[in-house]
Amino acid sequence: MQRNFKLEEWYVKPHHKIANNIVDLGDAQNWGTSVKAAVSEWQLQDHPMFKELLQQLYALYPNYKVKELWGCTYRQGDYAQCHCHPGFDHSFAWYLDTCVNCAPLVFPDPEHPWMPPLQVVRPKVGKLYVFGGDAPHYVPPHTCLHERVVVAGNLVPVKKETTWEPGYYQ
Repeated sequence: MQRNFKLEEWYVKPHHKIANNIVDLGDAQNWGTSVKAAVSEWQLQDHPMFKELLQQLYALYPNYKVKELWGCTYRQGDYAQCHCHPGFDHSFAWYLDTCVNCAPLVFPDPEHPWMPPLQVVRPKVGKLYVFGGDAPHYVPPHTCLHERVVVAGNLVPVKKETTWEPGYYQ
């Protein structure tokens, strides 16, 4: 029997230059995380380019706040190892530059790894996916010639603070 899994799907229209802004942030993590792609600094939630995203998240999840927010730029061959975000109630991925052939976001069933994944998300521009922070997920190698740009982050209850240390996601 497969485990229970909840994935919520929303749409937030991205600003026309936001994907380029994420790419320009570069790789602040030096490939030192489970995401083997360009990953920005972790604390971008106060940047003005995320105003619409934050407004939407806070409308959908009024008892939560964004604790961390970062950008990822996947180039051909880049991928994310299977990982989760322990200590966070919800995590999210918001797609800014993708196509129908881009590498998906995969949620495997860790209790039954021989079974098909619990969910395979084909990214679409503007789609926002919210899932439990404890849900294992990965991105297979990106095979497209263009960049796959996504913003990710973590939500915590307004009253709950989660401590974060560098290297927490490794």
